[in-house]
Amino acid sequence: MRAAASTPVLRVGLNKVALLRSSRGSAVPDLGEAARVLVDGGCRALLVHQWPDHRHVKPEDVSALSRLEVIRDERASLHVGGDLREDLGALLERTPGVGCWVVTPFEAQHLTTQRGWRAEDDQARLAHWVRSLQGRTRISVFVDPEPAAVDLVARAGAAAVELNCRAYVEGFETPTRERALEALALAADRARQLGLEVNAAHDLDRRHLPPLIRAVRPTLVSVGHAFVAAAVIAGLREVLPGFLQAASEE
Repeated sequence: MRAAASTPVLRVGLNKVALLRSSRGSAVPDLGEAARVLVDGGCRALLVHQWPDHRHVKPEDVSALSRLEVIRDERASLHVGGDLREDLGALLERTPGVGCWVVTPFEAQHLTTQRGWRAEDDQARLAHWVRSLQGRTRISVFVDPEPAAVDLVARAGAAAVELNCRAYVEGFETPTRERALEALALAADRARQLGLEVNAAHDLDRRHLPPLIRAVRPTLVSVGHAFVAAAVIAGLREVLPGFLQAASEE
């Protein structure tokens, strides 16, 4: 019998905030301000992905976020996702304040991550960066919920796995949900046996969280696109009255 689930850390991704800003080539919305609002509201972990095509977050964004007071005073941890490439590793080496590098395979043809770390990926390079960043930035690796993938992460010496919840999310309203949850739970159990922290990620929405947390008992759950989408709708209600008032003033 599995132990009762404790409350995991909720990590919020800021990629879509950065994407909105970059779509106009401006500084609005301000990524730093979004981070401060979230931390002031109780969020204790933030995530940005710095992909090689700079589709939303740029290297300078990582540096700027790491200098925020809420990061420097450790009110929240800054996590940076991205593929295992030299320029990103070098950026993290020279950027104090990044708590975790979430190593995630990148395929430019896809809008979002489709797969986790596999045996054909560069295991030696992963182990190299674990050693190089030891004592300053932890490494977590995005994996499909398969024990063999978890074993690869442990052999590289990484600190955590990010379990890919894609099958669970896509099958949430179907009979495949329980099978997906069981796969996640088995992978999580394997990770804990190997001394790895267990995080859960990929397209999670609020409704996905309670069953996932009960079954998998993750240390951290990561939300992003659905969170920002909900924030946009909620924000429309809050912002509209002020704009209507401004439009009516003579």
